Amino acid sequence: MPGARLPSEKELAERFDVSRMVVREAMSRLKSDELIETRQGLGAFVSAEPGRGLFRLQSDPAAVKDLHDIFQLRVAVEGAAAGLAAVSANRSELAAMRGSLRDLKTAIAAGEDGVEADNRFHAAIAQASRNPYLGRFLTFLGANLHGAIARARSNTAARHPESILAVQAEHEAVFTAIEQRDARGAEAAMRGHLSAAMERLGLGPFAGSARS
Repeated sequence: MPGARLPSEKELAERFDVSRMVVREAMSRLKSDELIETRQGLGAFVSAEPGRGLFRLQSDPAAVKDLHDIFQLRVAVEGAAAGLAAVSANRSELAAMRGSLRDLKTAIAAGEDGVEADNRFHAAIAQASRNPYLGRFLTFLGANLHGAIARARSNTAARHPESILAVQAEHEAVFTAIEQRDARGAEAAMRGHLSAAMERLGLGPFAGSARS
C-alpha cells in the first residue's frame, strides 16, 4: 500500500533468510525504480507515486560493451554534477562527502571493495548539484551498476592492489576541488576519475576525457 512502512533490513534478512547485504542491494534497486523512498531516521516506505519518470536500461550492465557505454554516460553526466556541486554544495553535503571518503578509506584498508561508500560519495555530489534530475538519474545508475562494479573491483584488487589505492586518491581530488569551489577543476577531476575507472575495469579509455 502506498505510504506503508517497510520492515527493517534486519527483519527482512531474517524473514527471507538472506544476508543484510542482499537486502540492502534489493532495497537500493527498489529505490532506484522509485518503488520505495527512504526518510531520514524513519526507514523505508512504499512510494506514493511508484515509478514516476522512471528511466530503464534496456542493456545488460554486466556486459563489457554495455558497461563501457554506461560509463561513457557517467563521465559526461557526473562531470557536470561535480562542477555544479562545487558551486552549490553546503556544509552538510560537504560533510557527507567527507564521511563517505573516510568510510571508503576504511573499507579499502580492511580489504573490502568499498562500493557502498563509493556510491554514497557520488550520490552526495549529485545531491549537491541542486539538480533533482541528476540526483535521481545517478541514483538509478549506481543501483544498476553496483553488482558489476563490485565484481570487477574485487578482481582488480586481487590482481593489482595498487589500483585500489588510486581510487581513494582520485576521489580526494574531486572532493578537494569541490571544497575549494573550483567548478572546472571538480568537473575535470571527476571525468578523470571515471575515465581511469573505465581503464581499471578493462573497458578501455574514454576518448577526449579530461584527466586530473
